[in-house]
Amino acid sequence: MSTTVPVTTDTLPSNVPKLDIKGTNWAIFSLRFQIAVEAKELWKQFDGTNPCPVGASTTATDGTVVVSPPDADELAQWQKSENLAKHLLTQRIPDSTALRVRNHSDIVTMWKEIVREYTEK
Repeated sequence: MSTTVPVTTDTLPSNVPKLDIKGTNWAIFSLRFQIAVEAKELWKQFDGTNPCPVGASTTATDGTVVVSPPDADELAQWQKSENLAKHLLTQRIPDSTALRVRNHSDIVTMWKEIVREYTEK
């Protein structure tokens, strides 16, 4: 008899600390955060290996490029993963950091900015 432990998708485990505003715990925060997010199968949102779906482009005989819209189901799934990734990140970063990165268009650029900020401290 095997027991499966469910992995909740909307929260991080308690061993992922809140990132200190001064970055003193950056090394352990970034390690535990990445491991927890990988367990939720969302790290590809952070590292950019799961980009937003785009439609296929074709070139017409007259040379014009026609771009079809992306698959609606793929786009909806990507957006759901993107929103969940943002939710997980903002649970454990300082409010001031969350406010500073909130206008970035996606989690990849948000995460890159946070990494840049806290590795320079």
